[in-house]
Amino acid sequence: MRSAIPAVCLFLTLVAFAPAGEDPNVFRSVTVGFEVVKPSSWHFVTAEQNLESLKQTKLNDKEFHKLMLNYAKAPLVAIMKYPEPFDDLNPSFKVNIRPLGQMKGADPREILVMLSGQFKKILKDYRAEMSPVVTLVAGLPTGYLRAHYTLETNEGRSFAVTSELWIVPRGDYFFMIGAGTRQDEATGSRREIREILKTIRITSREGP
Repeated sequence: MRSAIPAVCLFLTLVAFAPAGEDPNVFRSVTVGFEVVKPSSWHFVTAEQNLESLKQTKLNDKEFHKLMLNYAKAPLVAIMKYPEPFDDLNPSFKVNIRPLGQMKGADPREILVMLSGQFKKILKDYRAEMSPVVTLVAGLPTGYLRAHYTLETNEGRSFAVTSELWIVPRGDYFFMIGAGTRQDEATGSRREIREILKTIRITSREGP
């Protein structure tokens, strides 16, 4: 069977681009001023792999799931720990960039509070492990949230997932960084996620 690839921002993800530059472990976007380095044992996610995982995922709101598949936007980059197929929950790390719109000027913690209201509607057994707080990513003020939920697949399997989400506002845009692991960390640890997070470099002040 194919694995489940978790992320609290499931409804915002679809494909990943291949890394640029000489180092095959480095993803860099000059356009938006973003760089991240994956562990050499991890893998960049292809469009086909990510779309297949989205199709296999069950959400509480079936109509929302249909819309997610039809209108999901491409992230900057997506990474998973194991190559497919993988018969368990595959730890993942994904980055999106989105316009702030009416949220421009809002505290990154406030942005997370607004987004978390959607997660409660679509993710089974969703519960925040902690209230959104402000931390730093790449030296920039960042909203952070950690939550648990149950990920169900069309094959009838379920996984207890811990998802982490970071919001980094930049000018008219914000970076949304999402990561997911098993709650018991049996297939991958949140320490590994943190090591990836430490490699992030953001150079653009205003976004694309």
